[in-house]
Amino acid sequence: MIEIIRDVVAGTLLLVGSAFALVAAVGMFRMRDVYARIHVVTKPATLSLVATLTAAALRAPSWGSAALLVLALVLQLWTVPAASHLLGRSIRRTGVSPAVPDAIDESWTAEES
Repeated sequence: MIEIIRDVVAGTLLLVGSAFALVAAVGMFRMRDVYARIHVVTKPATLSLVATLTAAALRAPSWGSAALLVLALVLQLWTVPAASHLLGRSIRRTGVSPAVPDAIDESWTAEES
């Protein structure tokens, strides 16, 4: 009975992970702003990874392989937000303006008077 429940939960998590991966892929083409693309790459893709690795850990053949999957998940959750923050910060510092004219911050283009 527990095997059936574990299979159903793992299958559901795989479907959820696939859905989030699809949302991230579609969002990359739909978003025009570089900052929105950073958001699309990090948030849904991370949720997809969480769901997929959790499903794989549930179906892992041993505790050791499940521990490695959990370690990979923890490292991803630790590094992806920092990397996206640094990417956004470097984009702002280099002066890349957003693609959407409404989203331009006036302090970026304002000349010193």
